[in-house]
Amino acid sequence: MLESSTPTSPDTAGNKAVTGDDAAPANRGCAETPMRQRPIGLRERKKQQTRMRITNIALELCDAQGFDATTVEQIANAADVSPRTVNRYFETKEDIVLAPVLDFGEMVADKLREEPCGGNELRALCNAYLRVIDDAAAENSPVSFRRFQQMQRIARDCPSVNSRALEFADNKSDAITAVLAERLGTTQGALPVRLLVSTWQMLCHLAMDAHDELIMDGDPAAAVRASRATLLDAYAEFMRVCTEPPAESPE
Repeated sequence: MLESSTPTSPDTAGNKAVTGDDAAPANRGCAETPMRQRPIGLRERKKQQTRMRITNIALELCDAQGFDATTVEQIANAADVSPRTVNRYFETKEDIVLAPVLDFGEMVADKLREEPCGGNELRALCNAYLRVIDDAAAENSPVSFRRFQQMQRIARDCPSVNSRALEFADNKSDAITAVLAERLGTTQGALPVRLLVSTWQMLCHLAMDAHDELIMDGDPAAAVRASRATLLDAYAEFMRVCTEPPAESPE
């Protein structure tokens, strides 16, 4: 699911972005003006650091001793904040554990903003995902694969977390959908945006199923490599079977 080097093409070795003529016909609705994020101030950075510390500690405690056996007070004490502070950042204990889901969506959206408008927004989305997966190899990343694996183990063992995760899966796409709408010069509810997000979600779901055990429980570095490879394979196969072949030359 989740990288800093540039993505590789399904047909080439090395760390290149998905490029070439495997793309669908150019989508000329892509905005020409580059999109920029506002710089994050010191106060906001401190808030993000506090939120990440709370999340990391909650994942460690819940993974080690069980979700139900872990209290908000324990998490607060270990994070050196008050329970009230924890509640300011997170509505429920389930939300703390599932924070990496939203972090992942935000990071993909950030990477997508940096992608050039080359005409194939599905390819741009694939590149953004792969860059975040590469980032996930780092232990201190907001979307480190280790955090993702902890979250998945907790969700599998706790029905309330698993149920809440279904809602978070939809929310994860909100930031990505907003950027796609900007890039296409349309609204988030527009058909092209919904088609792109739904198609990519299904590609990811099918790709991750191929290496589910390794991705969920294996060594994080190996899991990152497997995630990258399986996403690239899924993208390449989708483009092979679903894009219109070149017209034959007249005889």
